[in-house]
Amino acid sequence: MNYFSKYRVVFWIMILMVLINISAFTSFFFFYRANKANIADTMNCSGTCRFLNEKLALNAEQTAKVSEINKKFRDQTEPVVAEIKNTRTAMLDELSSVNPDTARLSQYTQKIGELQKSLQKAAIVQFQQLKQICTPDQCVKLSAIYSEVYGCNKMGQGMEKSMQYQYRYGKKNQGCEKNH
Repeated sequence: MNYFSKYRVVFWIMILMVLINISAFTSFFFFYRANKANIADTMNCSGTCRFLNEKLALNAEQTAKVSEINKKFRDQTEPVVAEIKNTRTAMLDELSSVNPDTARLSQYTQKIGELQKSLQKAAIVQFQQLKQICTPDQCVKLSAIYSEVYGCNKMGQGMEKSMQYQYRYGKKNQGCEKNH
């Protein structure tokens, strides 16, 4: 057997192996990037967003909007929540003192009330924004979720019969229709 023909077969086998490795690395790279993008999308939708996604069966566009709404809500409310905690700590420190100053305690309670009011307003805006992106059926579910979170009677319970009928069958009374 000729020396060159023997190594020619090995050469082509090596070329084939190089091509297989390149295609494997390319596939891995694209799969990794696609998986990384999916992980990033999942990371954008965490906590409340993921909960609402499960409960309301949101589509991808709705999920992105919910994630954006929740981010704005968190950015707006985190400083307020921190201020409430600080004010409560100061109030408890004042209460723990030998002679608590009632005027200062009154100021603390008033400040906490104002901060709670701003939190409630932010929650209302968040609910209204979420309601705008929901379908009518999702809107009803969203209202039930908020009722449960706020510790209210479940929607329809504790109402007279005509109100229960309107709740179940008259979505116009709930503001869940689209105004488009």
